[in-house]
Amino acid sequence: MKNYYLIIMPLYLLSIMFSLSSNCWMSIWIGMEMNLLTFIFIILEKKTFNSNESCMKYFLIQSVGSLIFLFSVGISVQMTYVYETFSINALVPPLALMLKSGIAPLHMWTPDVSMKLSPLSLFLFISLQKLIPMFIMFSSWTILMKWVIPVNMVIGSMGGITQASINKMLIFSSINNSGWMMLSLTESTFLFILFFIIYFLMNCILLTFIWIEKIKWISQIKSQNFPNKILITSVMMSLSGLPPFMGFIPKWIILKKIILFLPLVSLISIIMSIFTMFFYLKITINMLLYSSLIKKWTMIFSKAPMSLFFLLNLTSSLLFIFLT
Repeated sequence: MKNYYLIIMPLYLLSIMFSLSSNCWMSIWIGMEMNLLTFIFIILEKKTFNSNESCMKYFLIQSVGSLIFLFSVGISVQMTYVYETFSINALVPPLALMLKSGIAPLHMWTPDVSMKLSPLSLFLFISLQKLIPMFIMFSSWTILMKWVIPVNMVIGSMGGITQASINKMLIFSSINNSGWMMLSLTESTFLFILFFIIYFLMNCILLTFIWIEKIKWISQIKSQNFPNKILITSVMMSLSGLPPFMGFIPKWIILKKIILFLPLVSLISIIMSIFTMFFYLKITINMLLYSSLIKKWTMIFSKAPMSLFFLLNLTSSLLFIFLT
């Protein structure tokens, strides 16, 4: 087990690059199957009852999605290469890709599976696992994606309000941010890369903290010390897109670019961002106002990197706004 990730992680990243660099549907499907197998190995790194159950559910759903995608592309659509013209007969392949990536409206299986995943598996599931289906859908089904974007934003924002589990909250947050990522792809690949890097960084920090502190429920954050609370507040506000935090930068640029040719989608995204901010603010306000058992004069900022990140998170957005 010592060299486990030295073998699995390069294969995992290679499968993503293989699918994204292919222009043949068969090669893309092979890359997705490689990605599925390597991700299952990552889930099973620590064999427990929960990991076995989540692995089996994930494998069955991904297998169904892969079979639907393969047969619909090979028989119904009869397309050989990517970037071919969209037709009404090609509605099944994007639905299969939505099922595989957990994008709304085919997201019903994701909250149950996410509860059994480890922090590393959950982090990869809400970030890198969405790259292949998202780029494939935008290669040939751009018209359809303009209808899927508001659905993801609405379901992701409304679904996260009532959640008490960190994992489920992050799943619905990822559904909402999937809508933003697809919205950025309608404008340019550069905007998508900018949004994805910031989203990747925020989730990496949050899930590293959850892994270290062994947190599973939102109520457990209340007992953390003050520097940890400030760090989590900063990350959650950034994920919600609240100015002047770092996550506000890509959302503001996306809205500035698309508001003229997609005004209705822009309006929906702004309204749904309010609901997203609500369930993040609900967590952070309860967390910060919770009275600590530690004496206030003993609460010193001993974790300098956390404080430094908090300042960077604030100043980067403010600096960008002033420069523009």
